[in-house]
Amino acid sequence: MELNDNDRRILKDKKIILGVTGGIAAYKAAYICSMLVKAKARIFPVFTDNALNFISPVTLSAISGNKAITGMFENQEKIYHVDLAQSSDAILIAPASANTISKIACGICDNFLTTAVAASKCPVLIAPAMNERMWSNPIIQENIIKLRELGNYFFCGPSEGYLACGSAGMGRLEKEEKIIENLIDLLNTSNDLNGKNVLITAGGTKESIDAVRYISNYSSGKMGYALAAEAKFRGAQKVILISACQDMGKAYGADTYFVNTTKEMKEKILEFFDGMDVIIMAAAVSDIIPEKTYEYKLKKNQDLISKIKFIENENILKILSGLKSKKQVLVGFAAESGENIEYGLEKIKRNKIDMIVVNDISRNDIGFKSDYNEVVIIDYKGEIKKIAKEKKRIIAREIINEIIKKLD
Repeated sequence: MELNDNDRRILKDKKIILGVTGGIAAYKAAYICSMLVKAKARIFPVFTDNALNFISPVTLSAISGNKAITGMFENQEKIYHVDLAQSSDAILIAPASANTISKIACGICDNFLTTAVAASKCPVLIAPAMNERMWSNPIIQENIIKLRELGNYFFCGPSEGYLACGSAGMGRLEKEEKIIENLIDLLNTSNDLNGKNVLITAGGTKESIDAVRYISNYSSGKMGYALAAEAKFRGAQKVILISACQDMGKAYGADTYFVNTTKEMKEKILEFFDGMDVIIMAAAVSDIIPEKTYEYKLKKNQDLISKIKFIENENILKILSGLKSKKQVLVGFAAESGENIEYGLEKIKRNKIDMIVVNDISRNDIGFKSDYNEVVIIDYKGEIKKIAKEKKRIIAREIINEIIKKLD
């Protein structure tokens, strides 16, 4: 396999953990290691106990120039399984056994490799190799789906072919060249937002009526948090999440600021706005607010209904559209009953923004509070892209993909 100049550029100086698990295909890890080293990548081999039955760690130590790790407690000054994992650009597990895949999916950390994966913040590429029956086992498939939906675990293969058990079928390790191609694509993708600053809002704002009551909506903030996770995964220099969801906690890898009201959210956005390259307004901001907020609890017998009056809330998105520079990408969200593309087109023109994401909140299986979503992405040119029902983290990936096109 000959790598082109661009491939070598992407791999050069990248720190990659090469995990090798128990399986007859373990010998192929030597070729993968060799190709990556030739491209000037820094490879750190890690063996599970069962892998030692199929290939000697001396082989990969010699090829990589780094001592292959074979034990859980091989520390070097620092806690090595944490330090190595958190300083790596990617983890490649090839071959990956059903056992290791299932351990990772269940968060089991009983060897150096699974512990490093759990401690990592980089993308993980898994190249499975196993018997056809094992591959098709519903438990194994459930674990694979679980990992895929998390957003930073990716799979390459397996392919069909002759298997070690003597039969032919699905379960053969994908070709080494294909695995390396996937790794290059992953390293490139996970650096898409390198040097960029991204601000995201999440959740439904709360507007106080009196000391105990407020008006809000059913937004859970899950979409905003998924976008923050994806932006961090894609290499953003800084991710700021402004959340109206105190119960969601802080987002991993993002500077998280909690607010309650629309006014608080606007003020916090404006504090960071000028230094942001991408602003994603995923929060469900209240359309109306109380005309007056009472510091005490209104009593029912004090003419409660007549005292509660509402006025139209300020439009943060419109305010930001008047402030944004040509280099900034401003994205709005529209929560609609049904797939209201016409309203999305009208809103993007009215607010003069770069892109709007329309999601249907009338269905119980997607939208507010759900882990899933189904959206329509509309840009300022009127181009429309529909994203079918998927986990919100995967939807976030598609949204970021479209934003990156605008940055380019």
